[in-house]
This record gives sequence, structure tokens and C-alpha cells, in this order.
Amino acid sequence: MLYHTLLLLHLIGACIWVGGHLLLSLQIVPKALLNKDIQLIQHFEKNYEPIGIPSLVVQIITGVWMAIIQYGIQFSWDNPIQRNIIIKLSLLVLSLVLALHARIFIIPKLSVNKLPLMVLHIRFITLVALLMVFFGLQFRFGGL
Repeated sequence: MLYHTLLLLHLIGACIWVGGHLLLSLQIVPKALLNKDIQLIQHFEKNYEPIGIPSLVVQIITGVWMAIIQYGIQFSWDNPIQRNIIIKLSLLVLSLVLALHARIFIIPKLSVNKLPLMVLHIRFITLVALLMVFFGLQFRFGGL
């Protein structure tokens, strides 16, 4: 029962995290580029972060907890499921690096001139989020 609860919380967090980034990438970013309006992105970030960041934290906690329940803390690249865990943890680290980079270097100095860099960053983090969904799905099918 614990594992199922963790999985449910993990999936809800993923829906919020990935859904928010898809909305940002596919709806907000094109408007911001068209109008050269950084405020659209800043407004979205301001409203999304209070739910997006906690959803990411929930995913980290539940994901690590589920991995430990099933496999302990040692992982082998030779096992397809454990390989998925390694890949997902690697994508998580990449997400955190991207988030820190954006928070420290891009967002505080965001301007119309830096908008293309921010858009590239948004699209990349969205791709990473989608890859995490893909590799998460692989657990259902025995790994990749």
C-alpha cells in the first residue's frame, strides 16, 4: 500500500511539473517571443513556482523512496529497471543544474536581449521533463 501511495503522489507531481513546462513552452513562450515580452514568462514563473517546486520536491522524495523500497541503494547498469533509476537520477541532477543556472544567471538579469537564452533553457528543461516521463513509463514495461 505504501508503494502505491508513493507512486500516486509521484505521478501527480509529474503531471504538475511536466504539464507546467509544456504550458510554458507551447503557450507562453511563443507569445513572449512574438511580442518580445519577458513579463509573460516572469508572470508565469511567479504563479507556477508555488505549485511547481513543491511538485518537484514530491517527485524527488517519492522517486528515491520507491527506488530504495525496490532495490536498496545499490544500482547496477546491467539491470534494466536499475538502469532506468540511474538515468532518471541523472536527469534529475540535470534538472537541478538547469534550475540553479536559470535562477542564478538568467532570471535575475532577464531582458529582451536574453529572451532567446531563456527560451532555449525552457525548451531544454521541458525536454528533460518529458524524458523523465518516458523513462518513468519504462518501469511499467520492465525497463529499457
